[in-house]
Amino acid sequence: MKLSGLRFALCGPRRAEDLALILQKQGATALFRPTVQTVLAEPPALEAQLRKFAQEGADWVIFTTGAGLEELAGQAGTLGLWEAVRAQLERSRIALRGYKAGRALERHGLEAAVEGEDGTVEGLIEALQAHAFAGRRVFLQLYGQPAPRLVRFLQEQGAQLEELLPYRHLPAPEAELTRLLEEILARQLDAVVFTSVPQVEHLLGHARGRGRLAALGEAFDAVWALAIGRVTAKPLREAGIRVWHPQTERIGALVTEFAAFRAGGERLAPGSKR
Repeated sequence: MKLSGLRFALCGPRRAEDLALILQKQGATALFRPTVQTVLAEPPALEAQLRKFAQEGADWVIFTTGAGLEELAGQAGTLGLWEAVRAQLERSRIALRGYKAGRALERHGLEAAVEGEDGTVEGLIEALQAHAFAGRRVFLQLYGQPAPRLVRFLQEQGAQLEELLPYRHLPAPEAELTRLLEEILARQLDAVVFTSVPQVEHLLGHARGRGRLAALGEAFDAVWALAIGRVTAKPLREAGIRVWHPQTERIGALVTEFAAFRAGGERLAPGSKR
């Protein structure tokens, strides 16, 4: 088996069991080391926003994650509002960041007017620049944390903006972050797998707060940092960390392409990046 004997730390709670199973089939050991915890919004706050949208609608709705769209749909369904919400979505222009939001939209039989090409906030802003927002009502679903650049862009364009935050990504408990950091520094892992930007940011923030960021970067010359795709890889590269990501942004591809990469005898020099 191509990854036999290797130890992979998994930093994301979502779909971690699926990823672990794929790794185990390749002979690897999967260790659950989440760097984030997801906290759902308080139902009363989200209910008020959903009722307002169901009644008044909006000119634009911007979805930044598939999980956010599904959470809003689930909450609306629980409240008996989904049909009204969906009807308003059909009347709105919809913009998306990333393919996961697109897939979630398709599952509900809806279409997007605008899509960011590369899955980044910057790409979404670029796509939105061709449209007028002055005086337009815009509902913006955020992706677990603030998006100041996107919010600032819409405000500067004169949008009447309402932000929906169906869930938040918070750092994992300090003890868990410390355990992962120490394992990486001690080179006790072969690879660390990141499937979202917050997972990266919370580990880097934890290391930075303890004055260990430089040491972490050095350790990643011996331990592989694996990212699900280009967007997740970006903050690692910006921190000067060697990072590998698959050509296809899927959990299965991350494992199979990395296994093929290793089986092909390919190696990157320490400190280099893909």
